[in-house]
Amino acid sequence: MKNRKIFFTVALMAAMLLPMGAWARIYVPIDQPSDQKFPIAVADLRGSGGRDMAGIIRNDMELSGYFRVLSEDSFKDVARKEGISIDTIRFDFWTAIEAGALVKGEVSSEGGKMTVTLRLFDPFLKQMLVGKQYRADKKSMREIAHRFSNEIMLALTGIWGVFDTRISYTAVSGKKSKEIYVMDMDGHGPFAVTKNKSINMGSAWSPDGGRLAFTSYLKNNPDVYVSSLNGGNLHRISIGGSNITPAWSPDGGIIAFSSSAAGTANLYTISPGGGAARRLTAGSSIDISPDYSPDGGSIVFASERAGGLHIFRTSASGGGVQRLTFVGYQNDMPSWSPIGDKIAFAGRDMGTFDIFIMNADGSNIQRLTIGTGSNEHPSFSPDGRMITFSSSREGGAAIYIMRADGSNQTRVSKGNGMLPVWGPQKRPE
Repeated sequence: MKNRKIFFTVALMAAMLLPMGAWARIYVPIDQPSDQKFPIAVADLRGSGGRDMAGIIRNDMELSGYFRVLSEDSFKDVARKEGISIDTIRFDFWTAIEAGALVKGEVSSEGGKMTVTLRLFDPFLKQMLVGKQYRADKKSMREIAHRFSNEIMLALTGIWGVFDTRISYTAVSGKKSKEIYVMDMDGHGPFAVTKNKSINMGSAWSPDGGRLAFTSYLKNNPDVYVSSLNGGNLHRISIGGSNITPAWSPDGGIIAFSSSAAGTANLYTISPGGGAARRLTAGSSIDISPDYSPDGGSIVFASERAGGLHIFRTSASGGGVQRLTFVGYQNDMPSWSPIGDKIAFAGRDMGTFDIFIMNADGSNIQRLTIGTGSNEHPSFSPDGRMITFSSSREGGAAIYIMRADGSNQTRVSKGNGMLPVWGPQKRPE
């Protein structure tokens, strides 16, 4: 596995001396309407590689759906002549072009290591909101840029960003094979987790982000397997019948999945290490696609027990089943939001699937996609502000992300992809 460790040092003590009011202000509320994006200017960093790093940050801001990134043509001449300290920046110019926030910085290299200084300013207050310095290998440039993009989100929205998270998905890799892949949330750096030339599909992340559970036909039967992200420590945990749609519990101790071991597909739970499976649901109608609530107390799933395929909720021990959807005829692939207040799902309408979102009690269903091919398998980002999903809008299925209100739908996978699942968030260091 790629060594993703980098060394961060916070060197700008001036940031700690800012007035408390500058830290407390929320510039961009989480419910900011999608047509009122916050204007931000990201100048190329001084030094070798500075333009590439600025480009990564600009793309992160665009992907978030909360920012209107100002065109470089509107400020590049001024930015080149300025420094990166408060006394060298012409704040009157930046306010004149209506930049609500400004990112500047520089890159220097010595002894095979690079030092990156990045700063976020409020041009109207003439204040630095964030100042960070990172020292790392040159190959860590993207990680540093994503890290600072997270800092920008925290400073302007009050919530840490997710630009250093990853998405797992299934991709066709041959005439008869599908493999499990992982890529950065912006689509960069995809790599194969499985390389067995079989059919592998439907991945689920462990809470610590170190393992994936998925269904594989490796032994000519659909079984649930668990492996590390590098494909190592692969082991089968299900036995008998068809076993699909695994989901990890929030504490990492249990995997729920659908199995036909007893005839009809019902929900079961099992240890990530394997062993005896415990049956959660029973009946002659299929139960599939479980997903744990953030507190681990409930499971949302799809079932045909009421005719058609609808979304239901049960306790994590299998009791107290509650129906959540009463419209449509094929609602599937539910995904719980990180704070448990929303559930996204895919519903078939007019022959294709679209993404919907509703309250956790089934009320207030809203449609997020329409008229753009078949849109399936939604999965929330760790901060709950975005959803990844697959769509056939450009032909074959590919991976997209959007804001949780359905705006800013953007393709992120370079190649084909389906069944995406957003991985857990890295904790700020």
